[in-house]
Amino acid sequence: MPVNPEKHTDLGRLSDEDLALALKGGNELAFEEIVRRYQGRVYAVAYRITTNREDALDVTQEALLKVYQKIDSWQPTGGFLPWMLRLTSNQAIDHLRRVKRKRHQELDESALNEYALDNEESGEENTAKSVWAREIAERVDDALVVLSPTQRAVFVMRHYEGLALSDIAESLNCTVGSVKVHLFRAMRKLQKALKDMRGGE
Repeated sequence: MPVNPEKHTDLGRLSDEDLALALKGGNELAFEEIVRRYQGRVYAVAYRITTNREDALDVTQEALLKVYQKIDSWQPTGGFLPWMLRLTSNQAIDHLRRVKRKRHQELDESALNEYALDNEESGEENTAKSVWAREIAERVDDALVVLSPTQRAVFVMRHYEGLALSDIAESLNCTVGSVKVHLFRAMRKLQKALKDMRGGE
């Protein structure tokens, strides 16, 4: 079947949910658009949970494949992006369990930049402030290795991706209460790991 380039361009104008419905309806080009639009976000979540570039690339590939395979289980009543990020975090946790190793590696900032994450706000360029903010962000990312895979996933989904506690609970197949416990423990561990950054006068 010949590909209609105009049809491909039109897909870029669709909302996430309409794009997902198009894929659900068998439109293969919709999957290409989903990959183009969201591989950066998927990679960012995978990287922060696995803390390793190679593992994150594997998880990104596996997660996007899962999106393609499981699209029939997505329901239009729930947002498509939260569903995809839940799939990604689950894939990352499974990957860590499968590989059975925790590798401590400094955050490779260029690896994140390479995937163009739309997190940067252009505006006031107060050098001292932005350097300090960047250092804090790097230290938090580095400190994620002290968390268990589940705590890491909960922290990333909540504080980096802004998912609701109920969405996280559904993703991890547990109660909202359990998610709160994981979040509380993650915050306690991170506070301990970053205590030298508090009150440094």
